[in-house]
Amino acid sequence: MRTDFGGAGRNHCAAGSKPVQRRFIFGFQYLRIRQLQRYLDCICTARTRSRFWISDQQEQLKIAYTQSSGLAGSILDRTRVLGSLEFAKQFEAIVEGPKSREVSQQLEPRSEELLGALSWLTDNNETDRALLLVSLLWRFWIDKGHVQEGRKLVTRLLKLPGAKSRTTTFGRVLYGAGMLAFRQDDNKEAKRLFEECLALSREKNDGASTVRALTGLARIALREGDYEKVKSRSEEARRIARIMNDEWSETRPLHMLAAATKMEGNLQRARELYLENLALARKLGDQSLESVELDNLGSVALHTGDVGGAKDWYRQAGEIMYKQRSMYMLPYLPLHFSMVALEEGKLERAVKLLGASETLFESSGMAPDPDESVERDRTVSRLRKAVDEDKFSRLWEEGRKLSLDQAVQYAFET
Repeated sequence: MRTDFGGAGRNHCAAGSKPVQRRFIFGFQYLRIRQLQRYLDCICTARTRSRFWISDQQEQLKIAYTQSSGLAGSILDRTRVLGSLEFAKQFEAIVEGPKSREVSQQLEPRSEELLGALSWLTDNNETDRALLLVSLLWRFWIDKGHVQEGRKLVTRLLKLPGAKSRTTTFGRVLYGAGMLAFRQDDNKEAKRLFEECLALSREKNDGASTVRALTGLARIALREGDYEKVKSRSEEARRIARIMNDEWSETRPLHMLAAATKMEGNLQRARELYLENLALARKLGDQSLESVELDNLGSVALHTGDVGGAKDWYRQAGEIMYKQRSMYMLPYLPLHFSMVALEEGKLERAVKLLGASETLFESSGMAPDPDESVERDRTVSRLRKAVDEDKFSRLWEEGRKLSLDQAVQYAFET
């Protein structure tokens, strides 16, 4: 009896065996199985086959087919991963600029898919593609509160030997990794990454990357309370951006100049700088930056005793934050309205809003910005002195239980 696994119709190994259907298998693995089948046909006859021998050969075929299926699955996985990369690449021209938050809205529905693609590229040592994907995703992770997951993958990627290429993409990844570390209050690692980014940027004579790195180091200095260093780094970055005639790049160091000026107590000058940056944001159509500077103008107004003005600035900022569902900015909404409530003597409301803010910061995986940490700590200290401990704890927990939508609506209540 002939054993023919390759012909049309049914093919039998032996009497009573089940038919083996021909299946499509990728590449050399299919040829491997066919070679094994032909080998069986050449050396075997019906008289020499035993059930045990046939079973052994069928098991070899089964193993070969399983390996082939694994290869096919790997090919399909890679196809999906490259499709995810191509999806992200369509936003490459606008991911860094005034439309970056719009990009985040497009990426959010496919967040898990994109994280999986990055993990696959890293596991399979496709470092160039992995670096490109990180350069496209890190802002989105901050905007939508995926910092923890994103940072873990980036950290793993940067440990690979092949990820140390001295390219502009690598420079963008260094800065992005620094920002992820900074958002998680890991100043030491953030500083190291920003410094490495700055060195590479100057080596490549990459002005935009140099502006980013200097602004990152200014952020570190602000958290360290070194306001002179914040200003010197920001001013250098701003000069480079102006030479490049890049208004969007200029907005970042300008923002840091305003923050340092506010922390020094020069509120009038800080207000002027924030208004200048707000005008640039509106000119460029950068609604995210617009909400940031509206929010900062609210804080300046509050510190100058203009509670009504602060509420108006904060509301304008909050409406944009909520519309964009920015998980980077939204935790500040209940925090700042808590500060307003404190000034108005609405202590219970202030404590509850603080609790809501705390939950939102935790869910975003990010720490407050340096100047905001000071504001938050000051507010908590004042409220703990003014409110009974048990009452404070109860109201705090009530605030923590509010959903995002509930926290926003409660903050907007007058």
